[in-house]
Order: sequence, then structure tokens, then C-alpha cells
Amino acid sequence: MPATAYGAALAAEAKLGTFVDFKTLALAAGVAVVVVAILHFIIKLPKFWAGAIVIGILISPYVQFLVGKINIFLTDPPNLRPSVSVPEIRVEMGDLIFVNDQNQEMVVLPASGVKTLYPGKNMVNLGQLNIPAGTYKSGKMSIKNVEVDINVDLAKEAELAYIQFEKMFKPLIPADIPAAALAQLPNESDIKARIEAGMKDYINRQVIEPYLPSFIKIKSFANDGRVIRMTLAARIDLPPLPLAFPYPTGTGGPDIVLDITLNEIGLPTGIIPIIKLPPGAPQINIPDLTPKLGDVKIPNDFGVPQTVLNQIKAEVDAVATKGETLRKQLENNKPLN
Repeated sequence: MPATAYGAALAAEAKLGTFVDFKTLALAAGVAVVVVAILHFIIKLPKFWAGAIVIGILISPYVQFLVGKINIFLTDPPNLRPSVSVPEIRVEMGDLIFVNDQNQEMVVLPASGVKTLYPGKNMVNLGQLNIPAGTYKSGKMSIKNVEVDINVDLAKEAELAYIQFEKMFKPLIPADIPAAALAQLPNESDIKARIEAGMKDYINRQVIEPYLPSFIKIKSFANDGRVIRMTLAARIDLPPLPLAFPYPTGTGGPDIVLDITLNEIGLPTGIIPIIKLPPGAPQINIPDLTPKLGDVKIPNDFGVPQTVLNQIKAEVDAVATKGETLRKQLENNKPLN
């Protein structure tokens, strides 16, 4: 049983760099049951050995917790607006340094160059921590650069803006407006086309730049009238991490996932550390040790040019006024002009 558990733990560590999930563990145990049952009937494998092999697989993640290295990962589950897509994120981390109780700095994870994330599709292994046995009281990690490629579909953004437009201007139209006046209102497709055209001329590098905090720069920007494509680059200095823990054996421990968070339009807004434990282990909640990347004040949408809104509002007001005049004329049985 110990041999099976140790071998499975080493295999998972080598293949995944972290623990299997509960579904994979259950599948592996199920396959093991079938295999050892076949071996029992073919080569008369003792039942005790068969049971030991299955149990060894089931406890392997906990053996891995004791003997495996601590791995650091990057991930980014997407939570973007329907109009926004992020093809990839490129992250360059600096050295991860722990300070022991003798105030000695230990580089436990050297900088590993640029790593590429495909949001929602992959998890990048930054490497294993090489922590000498001892007691540690703090740590620090630098982020040399984060680059985010952002695409905005202007047609989809116009559809989202139209929903807001309806909420703003629908109440201006009287419920009893005559059909003759109602027919003069701009239709939905016309309004969406005008909003999209307005965005094409309105959204540019100069409009977005003032909203960005100082550490985020626009590396590239293009607007072809259908899609906005831009790359944002962020350089962040993280403060020391208030870690305090004994590490007596120099091995074992949970893995850590650094979740790079983006807001709805793809701007980097934070890094959240997640403790990764074997399946079935109680969840450990830790404070957000890596702080926010800054106060990102840019709106959560790309906005509709005020000139477009004012123009459409003026048309709606004019139709509403004409509709009220027509309604009064109809009530008084006066001829319509």
C-alpha cells in the first residue's frame, strides 16, 4: 500500500505538478478495482494485495501532500462582457523570495520568463518551490510585466448599449402615443447602427488613456470600425507578503494558484492566491496577500458618445411632442395637419 501510494503520488506530481481532482481520483480507483480483480482471477493475486493497491491509490494525494513540492500556478477564469474577448495574457514574474528567522533571504522560486495564459483554457505551472528546512517570517514576489490582449466587438457592444438606451428613453414615449407618431421613431436596427458608428469614431486611444492608473499603459491600439484590438501592459510592485510558517522537513505542503483577475472589459484588477489541497481536504481560506493592482477607474463598458445620445433623445422628444399634439387633435375631432 505505501509503495502504491508513493508511486501514484510521484506520477501525479510529475504529470500535473499538483493534486488530482476528486473525479480523477475516483476514476483511477475504479480502474484499479477492475485491474486488480482481473489480476486476482488470472494470476491469483492475493485479495489482501489487491485491496492494498486500491487503498494506496486512494490515499496517494495525501502522500503527495507530505512528500511533493509546493508548486505555484497562474490561471485566469474569464468573467468578461459578451462583447469582450481576451485571446491571451502574458505574465513575467520576478523571483519569489522568503525571509527566514535569521533574516536571510532565500530565492525559493527564480523568475521563469514570460508565461502565456489562455483565459479559461489553461493553467501555467511557474515551477516548484525549493524551500530549505527552517522557519520563515515573510516573503516577497515581484511582477515584472503583465500584458493583456483585449478585443471588443463593436456590434455586440452596440447591442449592450441599446439595452441601456431603452431604459433611458423608453419612459419618454407616452403609452397612448398615436401610431402615426410612433412610426416616426427611429427603429432598433437604425439606433444600433448609429451607436456602433458613433463608437467607431469616438473610442480611441486618447479617450481610454486618461482612465488608466499610472502603472497600466496601452502598448498597442487599433480600431477598424468592427473590432477594437488593444494590448495593455501593467508593471506592478507588490509589497512584502506577511507569511509566517515553520517548514521543518524542507518538503511537502499545498500548492498555490495565483488567479489573475480581470474586470468585465479585460483590465487586470488583482491577483488572488488560492490554496490547492488534496481532494476531500477541508478548504483553507487565506487573506488576499497579493494586493489589488490599483484603482482602475475606467467604466465597465466602452460608453456611447454623448453626441449620439443627445441626437437620438432630441428625435424621441420631438416625436413625443408631436404625438401629444396629434392625440389632442384626435380627442377634439380636429383635422390633422
